[in-house]
Amino acid sequence: MRFCFTVLVLISFTALGQSEFNLVSMPYADYGSAEKEMDNPIAVELTYASNGAPIANYEVHFSVTGGEAALLPSEGYYTIEEHSSEGLVVQTDENGIARVNVELGKMGEVDVSAVLFDDDGHQFISTFDIVSLDIRAIVFQIFGGLAVFLLGMQMMSANLQQVAGNRMKSILRTLTSNRLMGVIAGAFVTAIIQSSSATTVITVSFVNTALMTLQQAVGVILGANIGTTITGQLIAFKVTKFAFPMITIGFAIASFSKNYKRQMWGKVLMGLGLLFLGMTTMSGVLKPLQGSAPVREFFTQFSASPLLAIFAGTLVTLFVQSSSATVGLTMTLAGSGLIGLQGAFFLVLGDNIGTTITAQLAALGGNRAAKQTAMAHTLIKVIGAIYFAVLIMDSNGFFMNIVRRTSSDPIRQVANAHTIFNVVNCILFIPFVPAIARLSKFIIPSSKDEEEVPDVLLDNNLLASPVLALDSLDREIAKMAVVSGTGVCRAAEHFLTGKHNPKAILAMEDRVDDMQRDLTIYASKLFKENLSYEQTLRLPVVLHTINDIERVSDHAVNMVEARNRVSGKVLDSEGPLTEAAGQAFEVLREMTEQVTSALETHNLKSAQKVLVLEGRMNWIEEEARNNYSRSLATYGIANMSGLAILDFIDYCERAGDHMKNIAQSILGGGIWHGQEPGE
Repeated sequence: MRFCFTVLVLISFTALGQSEFNLVSMPYADYGSAEKEMDNPIAVELTYASNGAPIANYEVHFSVTGGEAALLPSEGYYTIEEHSSEGLVVQTDENGIARVNVELGKMGEVDVSAVLFDDDGHQFISTFDIVSLDIRAIVFQIFGGLAVFLLGMQMMSANLQQVAGNRMKSILRTLTSNRLMGVIAGAFVTAIIQSSSATTVITVSFVNTALMTLQQAVGVILGANIGTTITGQLIAFKVTKFAFPMITIGFAIASFSKNYKRQMWGKVLMGLGLLFLGMTTMSGVLKPLQGSAPVREFFTQFSASPLLAIFAGTLVTLFVQSSSATVGLTMTLAGSGLIGLQGAFFLVLGDNIGTTITAQLAALGGNRAAKQTAMAHTLIKVIGAIYFAVLIMDSNGFFMNIVRRTSSDPIRQVANAHTIFNVVNCILFIPFVPAIARLSKFIIPSSKDEEEVPDVLLDNNLLASPVLALDSLDREIAKMAVVSGTGVCRAAEHFLTGKHNPKAILAMEDRVDDMQRDLTIYASKLFKENLSYEQTLRLPVVLHTINDIERVSDHAVNMVEARNRVSGKVLDSEGPLTEAAGQAFEVLREMTEQVTSALETHNLKSAQKVLVLEGRMNWIEEEARNNYSRSLATYGIANMSGLAILDFIDYCERAGDHMKNIAQSILGGGIWHGQEPGE
């Protein structure tokens, strides 16, 4: 693409002593397409100072003094090539004009000078500043640099989550209603994983799964907004020259280290190097644009309009879904001199509004509480951007002067502006956290239907953080075990005494089946994520545990069906079989309690008790079979009630086997050891 307009620029004019000559440049285009000849030549006009009459047949020396370009003779002008391939001597025509054609080289700034000497040896110089532009290269390098930046950001964030996942989980789990603690936790977690979007999405997911209240979430979001400014501060340190060493060292550690955590840290270092490489790529392609007056004028007018700049920052962040990337791009524009500090500040405000789209997208499939959390995030950013836009409207106002005093480096100033906005916003909003929560509930009111907590509370947004997703699975598996254990115990009691409604027991078994389906699908989705070695070993055990819990519930159906073969209260009858049935029921009830405790708290003592109780259950079942066999051999009659009782004890023993599998997996650390649990 070639730009098609021409501008008149001021010419540097130097005269060594007094002279009767005037040397001025003719209007020219100050940029053109790289690797092509400019549409219009560059020219100078030589006249007498006294009357302005043109001076003909005077030699003017044209040469390239900066950048890559070649000078070509212009048709109709007498031209002599100098010894240098970049220089031409051109005689002025009858109008006092001398001109040459310019073939631009690679993209960058090009300087051409026109020099002549009068009879007294006085020197006259006119200079031409031209920018060689390659629009395709600019587009590809900006978007390519942004893509590399985002790739580095994603790699660094994902692996930091892997390395620091357990710490992140424990921090967020210990949150209380104390909003200050929420702010500190949000800032710390975001600083660790280098992604406010990830922290916000996790927060929305926690609200969606009832692990966190809306008010707690608002505090975490305020803290996350502060934590995300760390990325900008890292970029502001001029360590981009270390990008390739970081990538090289990080790749070597990630590829050749046998230690998993060191591999993750290697990928973190490689991601940081890619982040800096992306910044260098964008900066390199934007720097030449500074020499073009029309480009500078475009960015100046663009960034001087507060609404336009805020809208642009919002739009770009909505597109790339990373405020760190757009803040980095803003820092690059400021460092290249294309926009001023005030314009950059307006863009940063837009960047902060745009980053709320990630939480909004995460809340789409969630409940009302999750949507209210995302709305709170948006309100904080929008309200903050509005009052800050008013505060910085005066380019020499209080806040603008504060930012200027923080550093003389434009890149550092933008990073500091980003930090100041989020810190001030957090301080002002902390007292109003309850008000923001109420306003969010007013905008998105809760319905009565959504107040009921569903059986399974799993959020797909947590899949990107496997540590938290597995923690969520563990929590829901424990809930499933409670339902399954309650169902099988009620079924056992129903068989022995007729107590409890069989339809209600079967409904509980259907509920367990639904939970098994949802948990299995969620666990299967986790296999597609970037899992650590330990997490890869945990997932098969998780799936087996889900299945074992469901199989325990299946035996509740068997017990309900077996009730049709007996009458009255089984325990009212005397005999070894009824006594064994009562013992089996007591052991079964104790086993379900211990399994639930082991799953909820990973209590190894409870898991060990399950194994002891399972041994007791096996003995009861074996003795019952022996007693029934002796009775059958003695009397030769198969008592149908006795056979039903024997089946009931067998169902208890089989349920115990599945609970034993669960206990063994807990004692094994919840990690797959290459065989079926319980083998």
